[in-house]
Amino acid sequence: MIIRIGNAIDLEPILSIEKRAFPELPWSREMINQELQENPDRNTWVTEADGNIIGYCMVRYKPGESHLINMAIEPSYQKMGVGQKLLLHILDHIPNNSSVFLEVKRGNFPAINLYLDAGFEEVAIREKYYTDGEDAIIMCLKV
Repeated sequence: MIIRIGNAIDLEPILSIEKRAFPELPWSREMINQELQENPDRNTWVTEADGNIIGYCMVRYKPGESHLINMAIEPSYQKMGVGQKLLLHILDHIPNNSSVFLEVKRGNFPAINLYLDAGFEEVAIREKYYTDGEDAIIMCLKV
């Protein structure tokens, strides 16, 4: 398994995973493309197996904090530790003495458990945050 910074040529595989991982509310091609553009305040990390992208995580950076804004693993690779490896790799690249934030659907128990296992804590709830009306749990990790 290889973890690397993604780029514009990764758009189609990421979009494909996005649609399978989040069939009700996938990000659009334009949204994903925007995250893949070279920009010092953001990275999209991808993980590959056998030359194929099997997961990604989009991160935005501000002084003293980072935001994990979208993460998904190819469904056929879920529950195999891929998400954990990707998350831990990203956290290893976060500057010391900063905070990492994310929002996760209240009903997404596998993701919530992944984040809790990595040391994230629930800090707030955003009611009806998602377009389907589901709440978001805001989580934070101090690194």
